[in-house]
Amino acid sequence: MMDRISKHLPVLALTVAAALVVVLSLRVRDLNESYARVYERATRPYAGMFVPTFRTQTLDGIPVTVGEAPGEGRQVLFVFTATCPYCRSTLPAWQEIQAALDTVRSVPVAVYGVSLDSVEVTRRYVAEHRLPYPVVHFPEDKLVAIYRAGTVPLTLVLDENGRTIHSRLGEMTSREAIDSVLAMVRWKPEPQTAPGATAAR
Repeated sequence: MMDRISKHLPVLALTVAAALVVVLSLRVRDLNESYARVYERATRPYAGMFVPTFRTQTLDGIPVTVGEAPGEGRQVLFVFTATCPYCRSTLPAWQEIQAALDTVRSVPVAVYGVSLDSVEVTRRYVAEHRLPYPVVHFPEDKLVAIYRAGTVPLTLVLDENGRTIHSRLGEMTSREAIDSVLAMVRWKPEPQTAPGATAAR
């Protein structure tokens, strides 16, 4: 009996070891996926993320406040750099969005380009590409991190309280991408009904 067990023991040990390798591999994969989700949420903008209000001025010296809007207004931010080829290829979409938002009357909308470059570089870029919307800068470097704006091109739609209701990171060229921004500017949350209350009919 002991001889039979001894003979099969190496096979049994290999089987158990193989099963442990599979279990550990699955666990490592799950941990990597969890880490990736946490990292993305910590470094990329997402719907529901609140951003701080800051005061700055346009290239023309006009003071503006970013991160809040009057009433139930919206702010749309196009974050870019002059050297980013994907920002350049997104410019037509951003210009189309800005032109469409000029006709929106249901909600106040302010559109700003946000440059990560110096004022001099930005002025040349704005003049070269004839950007039709006012362009501002983050007044402090830490705001770039807080707005998760280190990777461009970035399109953000903020509500009146500075909550991100739509974000798109990367090149924007498709009709669907443009329409998604316009739809979220017009979007309004459903009114909340108090617990136990019935909606008016």
